[in-house]
Amino acid sequence: MIRKQWFGLIAVIVLLLSLTTAAAAQDGQEFNFEGFLDGSVPEKAYPITLEPGQALLVVSEATSGDLDTVVSVYDSTARLVVQNDDRSDETYDSAIGYVSEDGGSYKVVIARYPDTNSSGGFRLRIVIGDESVLDELAQLTRVQLSGPMLVYESPNFRIHYTMNGQDAALSDEFVAYVAETAEEAWKAEVTVMGWPVPPDDGILGGDGRFDIYVKDLLGAGEQAVGYAVPDVVVGDNPNTPEAETASAGSYLIVENDFADEEGGDGNDEAGAFALLRATVAHEFNHALQFGFDSADPHNWIYEATATWMETAVAGKDQDATGYVIDAFNYPELCFGTINDPDEGAVQYGEWPFLQLLTDDLGPNAVRQYWENIAVLDGWASLEELLAPSGQTVPGYIARYRVKNLARDYALAPLFDATVWLENSITDTGRWTFTGEGIQELGANYFRFNPPPGIYYAGLINDDSTLELWAIGITDSTVSAVPLGRGGVVDTALFDSMYLMVFNPAYDDDMSDCIYLDYEIDVQVSKSPPSPVVLFQFPADHFEALRSRGQSSQAGSGG
Repeated sequence: MIRKQWFGLIAVIVLLLSLTTAAAAQDGQEFNFEGFLDGSVPEKAYPITLEPGQALLVVSEATSGDLDTVVSVYDSTARLVVQNDDRSDETYDSAIGYVSEDGGSYKVVIARYPDTNSSGGFRLRIVIGDESVLDELAQLTRVQLSGPMLVYESPNFRIHYTMNGQDAALSDEFVAYVAETAEEAWKAEVTVMGWPVPPDDGILGGDGRFDIYVKDLLGAGEQAVGYAVPDVVVGDNPNTPEAETASAGSYLIVENDFADEEGGDGNDEAGAFALLRATVAHEFNHALQFGFDSADPHNWIYEATATWMETAVAGKDQDATGYVIDAFNYPELCFGTINDPDEGAVQYGEWPFLQLLTDDLGPNAVRQYWENIAVLDGWASLEELLAPSGQTVPGYIARYRVKNLARDYALAPLFDATVWLENSITDTGRWTFTGEGIQELGANYFRFNPPPGIYYAGLINDDSTLELWAIGITDSTVSAVPLGRGGVVDTALFDSMYLMVFNPAYDDDMSDCIYLDYEIDVQVSKSPPSPVVLFQFPADHFEALRSRGQSSQAGSGG
């Protein structure tokens, strides 16, 4: 999980920098500036010069208003070299450190966080000297625990924990298991699946190994058992061939004992260990994602990918299947929306889309998708992935919507959900939705159950955007027949049949989702049925569709 306040951190600010106050960089010197940022003055820039090997510490502090600062350092070519939004989980102030290898001219920029309208006064401290000026950085930026901090080391990780106070870890064995599950995730995701290592954090956390902090989250009122924190945006990841612009180093925080989890009592180590395994697999994947891009405008791809990764790494301990019902309950919403009745759970439940990509395009498809995300924004990265196979984004998501109806996933027996049944068409006439319509890349599903025969079904009273699909079910297959705006179907060809109304419209503004109205006109036809089955899925896990909230035990007819 990426908490909203942290995800804001990971927006790269591409600024046209204007010179304001110059700071003559001299070894061991400190410069202090004050100012005010708002909509008319969203950022200020301070040019400095660093000698080879010199270190730079930049610390911001809001002094009035609700200002949320972001501090950045750019080199003489305007390339971002380091950036930070929130320096810890307790403040919107910022802090960064940087050591210049070659020296040269730089600009230190303080800006207000771009996705809010915050404003207020600030104090900016710039310190230049040897690497000792960075000694205070860890205290400013990293997690503080309730007792003396201990460290458990493994080849690729440093686990920071305490055995005293509110943050006390469940047990020494629990801490060791944090390291074990982290190394398991590293082996699966980096060594086997080929995801590149993100930028390291240098001296923060002790050395270049990845840091995990064990802290009381649930008891402190957090809504998650773990989250990833991209604390330093470095622009290009030196560990990849891609030329990223928003690659970030990061660390993880995980729950210390799961005692406040629903049903937990602090003594169920087996349950805590199982949930920890899923949590680490999920959150470590966020860290790898940040190595590609910490600022893509599509938030859903971060959560859907990390949730899918649980199924690949955590085995029986995965927690991903529990989210599917959130996406299946609201197929009419924008694909990947965060504006759903379950407060953003749909984006987690869209993880089967990544499984579809893997099934269709091979085991490296998800990593290749993220390689595209490193250099492209929004839907362009998926368009690039699909282009070699001649597929389009709306065509492929229509395929996904049919696969969801078929429940053609190995883990489908654990879903306890079908896509929501919008309505049942039992005769000729005009039929419509029972909800609010269909948003971009969304779908409504109708049970098509008139008396046996040949029928025309077509869309009317919409804006001519929507598409109609016939989906026929037999014991062995789920067959998808595209009808376009309308077509002829023969109910005798299948054991049962559904109609899917699909909205192929899409754009990169996933917060601006609009419902489209429509009706389906059903008439007896003497024309031959539409013959083209575009694709099929196995029906091994198919279940008759049911309305929102019904369990598999309730059923809804054949």
